Amino acid sequence: MSAAAWMRLLVGSIWLNAALEKLLNPDFPKQFAAALHTGAFINVAPPPVASFMRTTVLPSAELFAQLTRVAELALGVALLLGVLTNLAALGGVLYSLLILFAQGGVSFGMGLGPPEFFSIDLVVALISLIVLLSPAAKIFSLDAVLARRDPRLATLLIGRGPTQELEECSRQSARKRNRA
Repeated sequence: MSAAAWMRLLVGSIWLNAALEKLLNPDFPKQFAAALHTGAFINVAPPPVASFMRTTVLPSAELFAQLTRVAELALGVALLLGVLTNLAALGGVLYSLLILFAQGGVSFGMGLGPPEFFSIDLVVALISLIVLLSPAAKIFSLDAVLARRDPRLATLLIGRGPTQELEECSRQSARKRNRA
């Protein structure tokens, strides 16, 4: 399996873990709403994000908490199974950046606490971008199976034309396994 495919599985696992933590906490919607009402995230977000959170998210905080659960679960399952991988990877990039900016964006720390520049949200966004742009991330996926069945879908699902390139990547992976 390619490194990009492993990255897809890693990012999918991160999203699934985040979703399960929220799904297993029955108080999450109320806790999310309470945190927003105390100014969490809103006070540190850049003005456009803070404005959106104040006018749209805050009045419907519990609904947005449920949407967060659904979005993270959908991203995790889609990336782990490799279903609509490009759409899920794009969603992962955008959602990670939204979370990053809601938490104040990228900054340089003092070196005394957790990293501030390469936060988990920035790393997830970057890895999701690699998954989005890499056909190798889709080799062992349901998208690849669908692309083999209907080559017209190959460009949409795996980011490349008909499956010759996908088959070549599969052959290269098989040769590497045989050497090991």
